Amino acid sequence: MDSESDKETSEGEGAAAAPVPGKARPFVRPHLVNLLILAFVTLALLAPGISLLPLTDRDEALYVQASHQMLETGNWVDIRFQEEPRYKKPVGIYWIQAATAELSGYAANAPLWVYRLPSLLGAVLTVLFTYGIGATLGTKRAGLFAGLLAASTMLLGFEARIAKTDAMLCATVLAAEFALARAYVDPARERSFPRNALFWTAMGIGILIKGPITVLVAGLTILAISAKERSTTLWQSLSPVKGIVWMLLLALPWLIAIGWISGGSFFTQAVGRDMLGKVASGQESHGAPPGMHLLVALGTFWPLSVLAPLAVVQAWKSRREPAIFFLIAWALPGWIVFEAVATKLPNYVLPFMPALAVLIALLLDRGTLGPTRRGWRVSVAFIAVGSLLVGFGLNIAFLIYQGYASWQGLVGAVVVACLGLMASRLLSSGRLRSGLAATIAASGGLMLLGYVILLPAARQLWLSDDLAEAVASVRHCEAPAISVVGYGEPSTVFRLGTTLLRTSAPVAAEAFRTNECAVAIVAEDARDEFMAALGEAERPAEPAATVSGRNLNGMKLRTMLLFSKP
Repeated sequence: MDSESDKETSEGEGAAAAPVPGKARPFVRPHLVNLLILAFVTLALLAPGISLLPLTDRDEALYVQASHQMLETGNWVDIRFQEEPRYKKPVGIYWIQAATAELSGYAANAPLWVYRLPSLLGAVLTVLFTYGIGATLGTKRAGLFAGLLAASTMLLGFEARIAKTDAMLCATVLAAEFALARAYVDPARERSFPRNALFWTAMGIGILIKGPITVLVAGLTILAISAKERSTTLWQSLSPVKGIVWMLLLALPWLIAIGWISGGSFFTQAVGRDMLGKVASGQESHGAPPGMHLLVALGTFWPLSVLAPLAVVQAWKSRREPAIFFLIAWALPGWIVFEAVATKLPNYVLPFMPALAVLIALLLDRGTLGPTRRGWRVSVAFIAVGSLLVGFGLNIAFLIYQGYASWQGLVGAVVVACLGLMASRLLSSGRLRSGLAATIAASGGLMLLGYVILLPAARQLWLSDDLAEAVASVRHCEAPAISVVGYGEPSTVFRLGTTLLRTSAPVAAEAFRTNECAVAIVAEDARDEFMAALGEAERPAEPAATVSGRNLNGMKLRTMLLFSKP
């Protein structure tokens, strides 16, 4: 790959690692120890809770069930949720999840945590590529700071534990940006096969995971840099003709196949309704004005976000420096695009979080961001404030919905608050390494508190899991015909089986009547309609079980009645 200066700059130096002409050297070998450290720390931060957190609605449940059905049916081309086409996104993440389940040995019987492993892998790759960009634009120490900061953010911690597209999509964006950074710092702008292969492979995989997002972010970066340099040498160094051919070879076969199988409806739904629909209007109650991503990122990028205002001001002052401009070209154009899109979700701006991590790391490494900067002490104080508010806020929410306090949760909140206070004091006094270590520990503590202690114990929030347990206790055969009325969350399908009938009371009554072994799950407010449709001869005297609870999607309290036959 491209050449790199291995000489570290001292903490007070203001220049990023300059491009050094000469023989190209591989990136991995001189950085292997730091990469291994980061991989270990990232897994320690992000893996706990992956097998404890119940299935979330609705997106995760839809992805997991569709991947599960690929294994059940052997159809790896047409995406289905039960009998419904699932054409909002391309096939990439379904393939990765299903392949992971197959390789695990569980196949179609894989538990939920297996489907989440690709997201965890995507998060680890995101952190490693963040290190690579930081080390390429600055020093090894800057890369290490950047990777640790990225690994500790709340948003990446959430996406790593959820079986969706976003963590793996972010990894493809970071792979492309890493390749661009390596080409950017090469003064000769020579073509490098390994680097360019990484770039165009990331483009192709990104298209298969979430359409044009990876291409959009990388493309805007190239355009911004080329406009500033008034040159296309960066683009030419990527071997664009061969690269585009390779990208299309990766993406086109499935796109052609699904277009043929669906009669074109995949493109109508994925492009026309999902992508362009989100641009024009706020879909699924997620509309918001421009600026909302910036506001929400103050929370979702925590603890990284506490230093963001100071770093952005310094970046604007230093915007003509090559390393700083690369980060601006990466983050700013794409962020503006997503602010202009009508539909806004926090995960949309995840691919720009590592750019902020690298920016802060470069400034910390140079000494241009630290205790001598005006506003530093106020900024780092928000590490303590965030630790305190989120830790005890989670406990208050648990008390409200469960009706009792968790002593483990309260102890965890106290520990996290102490770590946050320690981090703020250490950073305020200028002890950078110790302060960052305490910051990462506070962030990891919050993740343990949420994903290991409180959320799995909040049984009132996981109605689908409770229903699955209740069905197992009342069924009279191995595979009863199960129908559900008044609760249509997709998590029920994964928990109760692909053949689950989500329907109306009359149809559920007919299924209950015509099957020798059946279970009907009926919302309390639909009981009378269900009983009337059953008729006197088939009417059970009382429900076999009653389950009450909520779902994270909407938080509406429901009471479900289970009727079992015979």
